[in-house]
Amino acid sequence: MAIKYTEEFELYSYGESLASQTARVGLAEKAIDYKQHRVGLESTGEHLQKAYKAINPGSLVPTLVHKGEPIYDSVKILEYLDSYAPNQGATLFPADDEKNAQVRALVREFSLDESIDIGANLGTSIAGLSTQMLAYLLCKRPFWTVFWEYLTKHPSRERVPIFILMRLLGKPPRFKYRDFVSGVAKGMVFIEKTLSHGQPFIAGDYSAADVLLAQAFHRLQITAFHKVLESDQFPLIKAYWPRLQQRSSYKEGILDYEEEECSECKAALYGDEENPDIEHFWSEVKRLNQ
Repeated sequence: MAIKYTEEFELYSYGESLASQTARVGLAEKAIDYKQHRVGLESTGEHLQKAYKAINPGSLVPTLVHKGEPIYDSVKILEYLDSYAPNQGATLFPADDEKNAQVRALVREFSLDESIDIGANLGTSIAGLSTQMLAYLLCKRPFWTVFWEYLTKHPSRERVPIFILMRLLGKPPRFKYRDFVSGVAKGMVFIEKTLSHGQPFIAGDYSAADVLLAQAFHRLQITAFHKVLESDQFPLIKAYWPRLQQRSSYKEGILDYEEEECSECKAALYGDEENPDIEHFWSEVKRLNQ
């Protein structure tokens, strides 16, 4: 399916979307210029309209368009960029078979793979933490507008009741949110143990796995779990996180695309406080480390 384009690379994304951040960090790491198209999500429903569905029938962001050809899924975009420019910028997937397998295993743990249930790995658990913000943004529109739009236009039928329930409640179900917090605790314990190899990045050299952790850790800050990244209980993570922040791709792919509505959302939900479920997080960490 050819899509109209004016630049060699064009990216359709939303500022605070985890998958969009992954694609933009990847583009920055590969030093590839692109034209950005902002696609509104829950607060506007732009992703469900015909214009964007013609670009991505799944109504998901991001979509990378290269000379008119779309590439869907943030990890596939990273793979595509690495194969397109293997000798430019950072190597995201190592050529060495053993190291490549290691990176891909980490990527599966940290990614938003559509085949993985939400909460079943770190990537989807981080996405689960975002449901408080997602519900807040859904509430910017009338209930019946959201109900009808998702019922008639959303391509993923199994997700429709979840969006409608969050709009009705104004928040994710409490018991389910705690499952996501537990998933994040498990992931953070895993990362701390993995970093014990003493190398600067999660697989030794910088890779696609670090791209994914840059957006995951940033989301911990946004959802008021920021002190987790500064805690002496995770000394290796505490040293690792600044290394990700110091890379120019963190600013170019994440900070430069912060959304005003999400800053408003964070202030309304958390203010200057920690996430209300922080105690559950630490109790899970304690249990996992026993």
